[in-house]
Amino acid sequence: MSYYITTDATCDYPEELPKFENFKIIPMTYTIGDTEYGIDKNLTGKEFYDTVRNGAMPTTSLITSYFATEFFRPILQAGNDLLHICFSSGLSSTYQNIVNAIEELKQEFPNRKIYMLDSRCASSGEGLLAYYALKARDNGMSIEDNYQETLIRRDKLCHYFTPDDLFHLMRGGRVSKTAAIAGSLLQIKPMLYVNINGQLSPIDKVKGRKKALLNLITRMQDKIIPEENDFIIIVHADCTDEIDFLKEKIIEKTGITNIITNYIGPVIGSHTGAGTMALVFVGKDKIEPNDELLKK
Repeated sequence: MSYYITTDATCDYPEELPKFENFKIIPMTYTIGDTEYGIDKNLTGKEFYDTVRNGAMPTTSLITSYFATEFFRPILQAGNDLLHICFSSGLSSTYQNIVNAIEELKQEFPNRKIYMLDSRCASSGEGLLAYYALKARDNGMSIEDNYQETLIRRDKLCHYFTPDDLFHLMRGGRVSKTAAIAGSLLQIKPMLYVNINGQLSPIDKVKGRKKALLNLITRMQDKIIPEENDFIIIVHADCTDEIDFLKEKIIEKTGITNIITNYIGPVIGSHTGAGTMALVFVGKDKIEPNDELLKK
């Protein structure tokens, strides 16, 4: 019996990756001014970040339980089983809404196998998790085994990133005005990652953008398991002028040449602002020693 794999629009699934069949992405909306995007119309990455640089503060909406139910139902009605890879519960209430939708559908379709998992990932990290699940499915892996393998891989899916626009983070309430002003004047760049609980955690601060980009590579060197990666992903919020520098340094420092680049999509980009740069890959784990959440 065939099964579908689905995920959310927060996955920022790279265009360079294969176009798998029986794969669907739940759309999510974002609003700029009075205009809603994400379903009937959208902006390119360049267009979106141009509006952000011009002062726009986009807002985003959750996937509701009703919307998720209506999205999944035709898949199940057609006789397919379902594995859904959800946006991190540590970053959005979308996860709980989809849990509610799945529970309703399990009652409605008792003969269907329906699995969902918390990706504890964001942006192309979530997309990369979906890619490996799709690849495993098309190589013959059962839905049960794929669910278990994806759970294991999600706790090794590493995301390291550095935002550039501290004033966007300030306007969004994520850093104080004092921190934004001081950080910008001193060229202090925060380093963050997605932790084992799927939440954003600060890990370091460095002075200067170039040092921040090199810091991403150093952290990847410490974690990556090359043989478990078909490629690594550079995910960016319209940093096209820095991609060649980062690629060159990755090749120089690691020898890895299979590198995909991708825009951070508008839903995630609404919160990060323009200029954010990230590396996404499979590592030995996603645990950092200074993660206070893990010391509880």
